[in-house]
Amino acid sequence: MNAFTSHKQFSRLLYTSALDIDQSGEQPEQTARKIAEGSAAQNRLSEVTGSLLFLDGAFIQILEGPPEQVEKTFERICCDFRHVDVRLIDLVNVSERLFEGWDMACLCADEETSLSFRDGLQEIRFLVGINARQATLQMRSLLDNQAVADEA
Repeated sequence: MNAFTSHKQFSRLLYTSALDIDQSGEQPEQTARKIAEGSAAQNRLSEVTGSLLFLDGAFIQILEGPPEQVEKTFERICCDFRHVDVRLIDLVNVSERLFEGWDMACLCADEETSLSFRDGLQEIRFLVGINARQATLQMRSLLDNQAVADEA
């Protein structure tokens, strides 16, 4: 986990992409989790935080941090052959992080995912196309709910 202060300007970027199944060579959910784990390690070094959602072969990711670091991270993603059809949805300047403490949270659905959690992921996927801000808030809310469920 990161402990960054919120006394400066940050960028928050939201993008979507699809997993290139031919490039992964393993179960899609395994690839998504590996991407999140690798991202967390790199993000820790560059002061980037965020969340990766993976559902039915599609990624929705939020990156936040110093503008130059968010830009470098997004460029690296665009060059990653596991991602296809990369689409920048939203890029805004913000004064504080929504995902502070998550180097890269992972919200992934698989066969064992509860129906309510899957519905939450579907709702975020729907919202991305019509209201990026609300999709971002829903992603944060789902993470909070997942943390509470994990503690119980």
